[in-house]
Amino acid sequence: MNLGFALSLVSEWELAGVTDAVISPGSRSGPMAVALGQSGKISTHVVLDERSAGFYALGLSRFSGMPTLVLTTSGTAAANLRPSVTEAFHSGVPMIILTADRPLEAHKFGAAQTMEQEELFSDVVLFRSSPSVPDYTNMPHWRALASRAFHEAVSNPMMKGPVQLNLAFREPLIEENPLVTPARPSQQPWYRIHSESSTQLFDELLQADRIMVVAGESDEEISREIISKCERLGWPVVAGPNSGFRLQSKSSLGSFEAFLRSERIREAILPEVIVLLGGDLASRNVNGFVAQAAENGSKIVRISNSWRWKDPANTVSDFYFGSFSSFISRLGDFRNSKSYVELVKKLDQASFRGIWESLGKSLSDPVVSAEIFSFAGRSDMIFSSSSMPIRDLEWFAPLNENQPQLYSNRGVNGIDGVIASFHGAARAHQRQNYHGRSVLLIGDLAFRHDLGSLAGLSGCDLNLLVCVTDNSGGGIFSFLPRSASLQNDQFERLFATPQHGDLEAISRGFGLYTQVIKDVASFRAELGDFREQGGVRLIIVRSDRTENVAVHKAAFDEGKRRAEDTLGIQGI
Repeated sequence: MNLGFALSLVSEWELAGVTDAVISPGSRSGPMAVALGQSGKISTHVVLDERSAGFYALGLSRFSGMPTLVLTTSGTAAANLRPSVTEAFHSGVPMIILTADRPLEAHKFGAAQTMEQEELFSDVVLFRSSPSVPDYTNMPHWRALASRAFHEAVSNPMMKGPVQLNLAFREPLIEENPLVTPARPSQQPWYRIHSESSTQLFDELLQADRIMVVAGESDEEISREIISKCERLGWPVVAGPNSGFRLQSKSSLGSFEAFLRSERIREAILPEVIVLLGGDLASRNVNGFVAQAAENGSKIVRISNSWRWKDPANTVSDFYFGSFSSFISRLGDFRNSKSYVELVKKLDQASFRGIWESLGKSLSDPVVSAEIFSFAGRSDMIFSSSSMPIRDLEWFAPLNENQPQLYSNRGVNGIDGVIASFHGAARAHQRQNYHGRSVLLIGDLAFRHDLGSLAGLSGCDLNLLVCVTDNSGGGIFSFLPRSASLQNDQFERLFATPQHGDLEAISRGFGLYTQVIKDVASFRAELGDFREQGGVRLIIVRSDRTENVAVHKAAFDEGKRRAEDTLGIQGI
């Protein structure tokens, strides 16, 4: 698939406006050379010596302001570009360096013309990538890679400069009947970049009738004015628990996990535009809905305050680098169809009723998450472990007018160091909110990962509540297909990994006030005591992993059923 990959990259660079490519001859770089040679829009220049080729490309780019492609084969050929790439970096001249490479199996085994090339220019390029050998799995990402490389070279707000793609090709190098990934139907570049001074994107948004926001954790404070603006615009907001939108409003949605499980509903509410704000939600159903919208031609706009490229599912069509407040202020008094936001809001309300009638009054992991979110106020802080706690908050936390600040280590989603992170965040939080309370929601495995940090909590002068949902192992694995595909003893040993040692005794051993809670009334009483008395407290809620899965499923099924009934009532 090498030639198909190369042709796809070249096609994308043609759409972006690249005009020149400098090629130094070689065998391993053959697929890219052939693809460039077939281009009707990119002029090719063949230069025998790679050092000269690099500087020749530098001259082209310096005059045109557009990135010139520079192609070499593997080995020392690539190394000879170092002087020109260094000059381009320090001069702020855009270039796209294409170094052909051998596949993984050729490295570390003495294969000819094979060396480490990924780090050749690491200190003098703005961006570098070493994608795996072209295959069907990565085929959907080919054009995204080409488009990003282009924009990293010319649109980076720090400076223009060189970027490198280190491209591994496996023999046979050039196939017959290459598969080329199609461009967007609009024949626009895969990614478009917009700033606060842009006009094109906003002109297009004014033509859309259905716009939805998916809001995760953001570094931008979401004011009531912004929320009111979304209401006036008629934009429903899928509101993560740490988004700033998880409050009662005409547009905020909190029970989306249930109704987005319905294919019928998803098709009925597909928007023309989805605006992604902040981090991605944990929900596969939300992210799947975004992907479905993209596949149906919806525009997916990612808002970011910084030059941070976030598009793991290859769904984004447009990046807007600026604040969300500046983004929506550009739309003036424009508003979507009122019927769209009203429909989606009714589906959300129906799901909420179904979920909570299913959950009832028994103490469960979903109820624990909802109670904590309802308990906390504006001056309070919640810290959540990754894995199930943040998901339960995302799925079950009610719309709370006094929504608290909520944090979680979701950068790489580890469950280590959570207690220590909470302690540090609580220290900073109470410095600004002297009467505020800090709550940690954590699972038993994450708790055990960081037991040493309990020593720092004992006797400290903060108001801290640690709530451990103890289901004797990694609860999230019970939601995955492998829980049914493996023998129970294999699943328990390799994934659930229940641990020995009673958490109540361990906590008391650190001198912490500790209680095991068995019902909702006792749980609320502990929260009330914490509100009144403060101090450091640890409570444990025990549950069964298998029963926990069933509780979640029943709640989502009932929420989905209620929403589908509502959709029927609406006559859609």
